[in-house]
Amino acid sequence: MKLPYFLNVDLDIESKSSLRVLVRELGKRVSVMFSGRMNGRYCLFVESAGPERYQDATITALCTLIEELSPPARQVWDAAHRKEFDLGYESRLSSQRANRLRILPGTLRRVAELGASVAVTLYSEKGGEVVERTGANRLADRAKRMTTRL
Repeated sequence: MKLPYFLNVDLDIESKSSLRVLVRELGKRVSVMFSGRMNGRYCLFVESAGPERYQDATITALCTLIEELSPPARQVWDAAHRKEFDLGYESRLSSQRANRLRILPGTLRRVAELGASVAVTLYSEKGGEVVERTGANRLADRAKRMTTRL
């Protein structure tokens, strides 16, 4: 059986107010996939620019960046109505047994203390081959989800 393969953690932030101060503070320490307005909301979608290869290490690295924000940037973070750590996996679904993902309690505690949520996105295999999930593909998926939530 093939286990789900961890791809990355995206941090999605949506707000009624500008997120420019977050872009300035985080922009050099993360990969910014999108920053701007979408469906009347200010959005910032980033992923870790670090070498972390495991979900908990990646989430922890992103939490540290948020915890170290300046007071003005932290106010913008706190005011955002959506702060979501989106864990991306290649699904590798098997009929033999269920696939299982585990997040450590300390990691969940840090996310909760930041007022954020955790989502899991499973990207499918097509014909046994993984569909490459580039930043542009993930952004298109995210825009589709936002439109369906309206």
